[in-house]
Amino acid sequence: MKVNVYSEIGKLNSVLLHRPGKELENLTPDLLERLLFDDIPYLKIAQEEHDAFADTLRDNGVEVLYIKEMVVEALEHHPEVKSDFINQFVEESHILSSSVKSSVYDFLAALSTNDMVEKMIEGIRKHDIVLKKSISIMDMLVDEYPFFTDPLPNILFQRDPFASIGKGVAINNMFTDARQRETILSEYMFKYHPRFEREYIPTYVNRDYRYNSEGGDMLVLNDKTLAIGISKRTDPRAIEHLARELFKDDTSFETILAFNIPKTRAFMHLDTVFTQVDYGVFTIHPGIVKELTI
Repeated sequence: MKVNVYSEIGKLNSVLLHRPGKELENLTPDLLERLLFDDIPYLKIAQEEHDAFADTLRDNGVEVLYIKEMVVEALEHHPEVKSDFINQFVEESHILSSSVKSSVYDFLAALSTNDMVEKMIEGIRKHDIVLKKSISIMDMLVDEYPFFTDPLPNILFQRDPFASIGKGVAINNMFTDARQRETILSEYMFKYHPRFEREYIPTYVNRDYRYNSEGGDMLVLNDKTLAIGISKRTDPRAIEHLARELFKDDTSFETILAFNIPKTRAFMHLDTVFTQVDYGVFTIHPGIVKELTI
């Protein structure tokens, strides 16, 4: 099935979600700021609320897909890329010690594909890994930080790692280190899942593009117009790059409106302060009205 998104409010056919998991239980007060959370969600309630949300979508004829299952299916369909996938994840986890990197790789490679992806999202604690006998001074230094690879609690917000725009996607270079690795999953899903691999899905922004962008700043207003937030997490140069790629690909889009919103966490993305709810109808945060330039 191809990507086909020309509206924020039209009939939704398929949606990609992530069901909250143990990554939320790996949040602690000391890690909240680093992992971009203000509080620790209660996993049991979070899962109940998520399941009610997903069931509501299904009851309205929407196909519900899950990022973890999609990536597992992609890797099982193309087992030859599993090693590259693990290496990329480990490299981008900022592990300084080569022996720890090797041990983390071996740990992940020994798991089933499902358990491997789940563990990547959950976070790998230091007590999960038995380091090899050949260790360096760096390995022996006492470090109270509990993880070799951080959990990915923000993967819950699947709107941000990539954006579906028309018949293509923008796979974003996320602003924070805490979210960078999420787009590895997005990239492998689009490249290797049997649902997408035989389709031409243009990528208007690649995850390694030098300037940051996030999907919460990208609103598809109609088949001719996009609204994109110039926010703390989306650089204006990334918007210009996206515009060039869209127009070069001869899409139906004619106008891109760049909304310059305040660069504070309270105004994190355009979709948190400006949201389309019907044809010609938007909710807007009053705090941006006086400062907003387009």
